Amino acid sequence: MSVEEIKVVNYSKGAAIVVQNSINTGNFFIVRSGRVSVDSEHIVVDHELAFYEAGDSFGLVSALTEHRFLVTLFADTDVELVQIPIRLLGSYLKERKELAMKILGLYSRELRTLQKHLSKANKPADRDYHPERLVLNARTYLSWQKPNLAAYSLQTFIKWSKENNSTENLAEATELLRSIGSNYKPFVWESMQSNLEAGEILFVESEKNNEIYVVLEGNVKLFSIVRGYEYVIDVLGPGEIFGEMSLIDNAPRMASAITETKSKVLRVTAENLFESVGPSLLQKIFESIARRIWFSHQRLVILRLKTPVIRLYAYLYNSIRDQDIRLGRTLDESLANAHTIYIQMEELCNMCGIIKVKQDTIQEFLADTNLVIEPSRITIKSRKRLEEKLGHYKSKEGQIVA
Repeated sequence: MSVEEIKVVNYSKGAAIVVQNSINTGNFFIVRSGRVSVDSEHIVVDHELAFYEAGDSFGLVSALTEHRFLVTLFADTDVELVQIPIRLLGSYLKERKELAMKILGLYSRELRTLQKHLSKANKPADRDYHPERLVLNARTYLSWQKPNLAAYSLQTFIKWSKENNSTENLAEATELLRSIGSNYKPFVWESMQSNLEAGEILFVESEKNNEIYVVLEGNVKLFSIVRGYEYVIDVLGPGEIFGEMSLIDNAPRMASAITETKSKVLRVTAENLFESVGPSLLQKIFESIARRIWFSHQRLVILRLKTPVIRLYAYLYNSIRDQDIRLGRTLDESLANAHTIYIQMEELCNMCGIIKVKQDTIQEFLADTNLVIEPSRITIKSRKRLEEKLGHYKSKEGQIVA
């Protein structure tokens, strides 16, 4: 690693550091000293990001996803920045645990905020632990005809009750578990890294634990209960991290996680995460966070589109872009090949905010000869034909616009 690759850059007070909509040439920035101010409103609606100070960072999402800068940044004081080529981020942070924890925590907060708005959960502001929600959730899972999820949720509640000598709701939970008749037993982790079958439950919404997970092989689905329905938050692949919210608080899980396919998963604590992974996997973890933030921004835009069919096409288009980024495919390669998205049609509708929809409303999509819709996947034969369906909803830069 040479000085020329990672360097310190200085800006005088008042100087522009980043201009909104400019292209990131592949660098990540850490504020070493001084104060960087934000000159335009941040897209996350929970708050307006005002400034960055020493130890804060920016540029991860734009560098990894070819997304343009969302804001204009200028030096509020004299500023010193560390400029890191994105390909060296993993090795740089591997030797700086505290800095890596802080950066991962900051991006985890942004991701959580985006996911909250995506699900429109509007949950209580407090993040206290209410274990009785595990019993309520179990009844919802039963209405979805998913007895294993219900059994896991009830088992978790009963275990908590015994550990805390609590009898409140215990009889109800015990009787409900007996009536389900499910033989499901939670997976027993005998080592940090394990091979899991499809359908294995890693944790459920409202459960309280602090483990962090990294997908090494396979796919894991994250979902939550929204107005009584299953809302799919994300489907994660190799190199993706989840459960990372435990880095920033000790609150109950906001979603459930289940393996969609046979998978290999790493399970660690916040304390040993950075000791358990090498620089290349750490690089993938930060890339995962960046992609999920970018994809969540785009999903918020998609949910504002009025036409259900356009939402479906837009989601598939963004899924292709997400795959291209993950696999390092060029645009020419992407246009020349078919693309398979491993998602059920019901899940696709769900993720596009189409929960109660008549088939005739999306008949154009279902009858599209460019699509091969199978029970567990959708194949797009031609990306170009898919883009033609989006028309003016796709900008010249490739972003979905409302």
